[in-house]
Amino acid sequence: MSSRRSPLVTVLMPVYNAAGYVADAVRSILAEPVENLELLVVDDGSTDDSAAELAALEDDRIRVVSQPNSGLVAALNAGLDAARGTYLARMDADDLSVPGRIAAQLRWLQERPSAVACGTDYETFGAVTGRVRLPRTDRGCRERLLLGSCHCGASVVLRRTVVETAGLRFDPDFPHAEDYEFFTRLAAYGELGNVPMVGYRYRMHDDQVSSRHVDVQRSVHLRVAARYAARTGMPPLSDDVVRKIMWPETDGVARATLVTGGAAVRAFRRRPGVETARFTGRRVVEAALSAAKS
Repeated sequence: MSSRRSPLVTVLMPVYNAAGYVADAVRSILAEPVENLELLVVDDGSTDDSAAELAALEDDRIRVVSQPNSGLVAALNAGLDAARGTYLARMDADDLSVPGRIAAQLRWLQERPSAVACGTDYETFGAVTGRVRLPRTDRGCRERLLLGSCHCGASVVLRRTVVETAGLRFDPDFPHAEDYEFFTRLAAYGELGNVPMVGYRYRMHDDQVSSRHVDVQRSVHLRVAARYAARTGMPPLSDDVVRKIMWPETDGVARATLVTGGAAVRAFRRRPGVETARFTGRRVVEAALSAAKS
């Protein structure tokens, strides 16, 4: 691709031992109706057939950067350093992108010169199925950031000039919640939002990072939430309150509803808003339903 002009959008996809998944992930991106798109694959020292599966696709929109195994955060930062597009999109190697999602996100960003990031709703498939609705507005995104990420990290499109000018990179001190932490800092530079479509399909399986490192991920998540609250002048909720909202107890319907509901009230009192009410209310309902099934 060296003879071509700089791409409009670089899609960054870290890959580590994703054989069996990566070819479908790549095809889902290459089906995107966007001219002048490149898929930048950072192969983080894969030892399986990932490289062979990528090579077999034979598409000159794919650019592979290889490095010794250094972990996800290092792979993401290597991709930020190597990206050339005006916009930067994300993709994970074991998921699927819905064709048309990047085009819709680009339109959203182009209509809003002050915007820095646009995501989409997503659906899970595999071991667990369902749709996850994310906040639409900038205000809603900032309310959500007080409790958790306002984006599905791998479904976002960013304005790369802002990322470069601000010198933003993923922080290795926040493993397994690096996306959430990154968005809390990116929020200082412009508008955030999500287009109202299912643009991403998130594969649920036992070998994914979030399953293998759940305890570390939750601990880091709580640290990010507290830091963001302090940075924005909000009194931080206790770790226990955030934990009850994000990962509700399921020990009986009445107890689950009471405990999660009490935490939700604390969160709403701290930051009243439509998104806070919608998100925490949904968590109460989910806790009750989960308890009823257990």
